[in-house]
Amino acid sequence: MLLSVAAALVLAGCGSIGTPTVAPSVPTGGYPGWPPAQSYELIPIPVSTELTVGANRLLVNLIDSANEPLGSPDRPVELRLYDLAADPAAPAQSAAATYMETVAGLPGLYRAQVSFDRAGEWGLEAIATEADGTNRTGRMVFTVRQSGTTPAIAGQAPASDTPTAATAEEIAAISTDDNPDPAFYVLSIADAIAAERPFVVIFATPAFCTSATCGPTLDLVKSVAPEFKAQVEFIHVEPYQLKMVDGHLQPELSDQNLPIPVPAVNEWGLPTEPYVFVVDGDGRVSAKFEGIAAADELAAALSEVAN
Repeated sequence: MLLSVAAALVLAGCGSIGTPTVAPSVPTGGYPGWPPAQSYELIPIPVSTELTVGANRLLVNLIDSANEPLGSPDRPVELRLYDLAADPAAPAQSAAATYMETVAGLPGLYRAQVSFDRAGEWGLEAIATEADGTNRTGRMVFTVRQSGTTPAIAGQAPASDTPTAATAEEIAAISTDDNPDPAFYVLSIADAIAAERPFVVIFATPAFCTSATCGPTLDLVKSVAPEFKAQVEFIHVEPYQLKMVDGHLQPELSDQNLPIPVPAVNEWGLPTEPYVFVVDGDGRVSAKFEGIAAADELAAALSEVAN
């Protein structure tokens, strides 16, 4: 039983921007011992929408055959990745996954840093250790692309001219955060790159997010910011064009009745929101986090550019 792409995106905690993008595609071909030729009680689903050649932050949702979530801090999971075209029987790499809470009402996910050396069909095997010491194993086939739409790690960050604000009234005109940090609206992305300042940019809309994670992700970034504000700039960008209606911000809508992305969303090639990027003083992307991030991984990425 395969979870739909739409459901996978919800469980990842990400919302599509504009026309929905496809999560890592599930090939229909078969490999011995792999779905759909063989089914498993445990189903690991890559919920990252952009898996490409090179380094990746892999988010995985675990479900059972009834689509019930299995993620738990008490359930250790090992992830094994197979280059199916090369050898469907021997893993190319393995990693101990870290359990990550999302938000209330959504299941926790597992994350791991992995690397793919070529595009094509890959196999994901998850081995979950139960409380009694027994293991449950599940497999899924997915596709790795040669490149993605967002800036690559070590790639140049687009110098987008994003909105800035100096007063509470001005911030309220460009941000749907109900408790904004004024420091997040001082510089535009273009300003930070021109000043050769490392920065974090978070694309998120707390009021109009299609998932429940934009507000919590922005709050997470704000919670980590105080330790790094002396060395790193912080920038919040609403991903949709907004207008003031009766004293409240509302999204501009297209002819298809969809929110219209701001230019920076297109310049950064965002398939989903929220999205967090860490950029170094040379204007190159040092780390990126699709969907919700964890405090420890964001702090580690900030330490790299702060130093």
